Amino acid sequence: MLGSFWTVANFLSIVRVPLSIAVAILVVTDGPIVWSLSLILIAGLTDWLDGLIARLTNTVSGWGKILDPLADKISVTVVAIAFLSAELLPFWFVCTIVLRDLLIAGGGVLLTHKLGRIRMSNFIGKATTTGIAITFLLALLKPDAVVLYSSIYGSLGLLILSLFIYAIRLKDLRNNPAQR
Repeated sequence: MLGSFWTVANFLSIVRVPLSIAVAILVVTDGPIVWSLSLILIAGLTDWLDGLIARLTNTVSGWGKILDPLADKISVTVVAIAFLSAELLPFWFVCTIVLRDLLIAGGGVLLTHKLGRIRMSNFIGKATTTGIAITFLLALLKPDAVVLYSSIYGSLGLLILSLFIYAIRLKDLRNNPAQR
């Protein structure tokens, strides 16, 4: 069911977590902004490349379907908490990110248990992660409040939309055996 663990794509997913920890440390310690920005961009690149490489090399696996979204959720949560600690993002926004990821992760576990297989992430989930990453980049650059809050509210819209779509997907898959 899970397939091969040691693939280039899975390695890229796993690497995203220590990259995010390094970003968090730099943010909390007010480290060099160029390093923080660079590491966020590299982490974003690994997120884009892992799926592309898995598809191109025909190494899509159950492990990848777990590791990629898990790495996204861990990375986003760790960095969001660091931004909160550094007072670069508001408490309510970070709470929304963490709550949404916990709900989706819990729903994913239930769905996997019910279906007996792992479902892939969808486009809106990736778009949401990208929106949050853009908000993180902007927060590091400390733009005018209007610019930062435009990104925060755009990301909030994606967070709510993605949670809504995941909830519908969970409901449909739980109730419609033909989609399994």
